[in-house]
Amino acid sequence: MPIVKPDNNSPTSGIQEAIDSCIDGFVILGSGEYHIRESLIIKSGTRLISSNKAILVNDIEDGFEPFIRVEPYADIEYLIANSNGKSGILLGNSRKNNNINVGYLKVYNTGTNYDKEPMRAILIRGYNIAIDTVDIYRGNVGLSIEHAADIRIKEMQIVACSTGIRVFNANNLSFSNFSIDSCNYTGVQVDSTENSYFQGTIWSNTKDYKGINNTCGLLIGKYSKTFSRNIRMNLRIIDSGITGLAIANARNIYIDAIISNTTGNQIETGINFGENIENINITGIMDKIETPFTGYIKGRNSMIVIDP
Repeated sequence: MPIVKPDNNSPTSGIQEAIDSCIDGFVILGSGEYHIRESLIIKSGTRLISSNKAILVNDIEDGFEPFIRVEPYADIEYLIANSNGKSGILLGNSRKNNNINVGYLKVYNTGTNYDKEPMRAILIRGYNIAIDTVDIYRGNVGLSIEHAADIRIKEMQIVACSTGIRVFNANNLSFSNFSIDSCNYTGVQVDSTENSYFQGTIWSNTKDYKGINNTCGLLIGKYSKTFSRNIRMNLRIIDSGITGLAIANARNIYIDAIISNTTGNQIETGINFGENIENINITGIMDKIETPFTGYIKGRNSMIVIDP
C-alpha cells in the first residue's frame, strides 16, 4: 500500500488520484499539509487512513461547499481537517444506505458565516453512519444532521461554535457521550426528530472563551411545526446562557437533567415550556436558577428545585 505525500500540482494534493487508482481500497496519507482546491471525493470502497501529522486544508473558492465528501460504503480510520474559515466535511448521501464507518474525525477552524445556509464543520445526510470519536472546534454549526436516520456517535466534543449540534428531520439517532462547550447561540437544537437518544453536557467555559453569549442550552421544536417525539435525553446543562432548556412542538419526550449555574454564563430561566407539547416528562435537579420555569407543562415535572 503506497503512502500518499502532498502534491501541490494536484487540485486535491494527490489524494484523489490515489483514491481513483487504488486497487485494494486502502489509501494512507503521509505527514504534511494537503491543500484541497477542489472537492475531494472519498469514493465507495475506500478506506482512508491518516495520522495527527497529516492535515487536509480547505482551499476551494466556495466557502459553503464541503471540501471533503464521503460517499456510501467508504470508511475513514483517522482524519484531521482544517476548514480554513469555510465549510468542512459531508458524510453520506440523502435517502441512501450509506454504511459509512469513521474512527476519529477532527474538524477545526470552520467559518461562522450564514448565507441562506450555515457553514458546517460536519454535515451528515442519509442513513446508517457510525462514528467512534468526533472533535470539532469553531463553526456556525458544529455537527448538522439533516434528513438522516440510524446515526450513531460514541464520543463527541464541540467547542466555540454558534450552534453545537443541529438536528432536523432525523430518526433513530444515538449520541452516547458529548460535550458542547461555549457555543454562542445554542448548544443542541432539535427539530422534527423521532426515536432518538442524547447523553452529554452543555456548558460554557468563560475563562478560556471570553464574550460567550449563549441564549439556550437545549432548544427543541423552535424551527419546525412538525412534532419531535419519542426522545430520551440525559443532560448536564451548566452556565449555558439565558435559557437552560426550551421545548415546543414535541410529544413523548423524557428528559433527565441537571440544570445549574456556577460563576459563568448565567442561566436566567431553567425550562421554558412552549406551545404544542404533549406527554413531556422532566426529572432531575435545578440549582441556583432565578426563574425555574416559564409556560405550562403537559405531562409530568419531577424536577427538584434548589432555591438560588
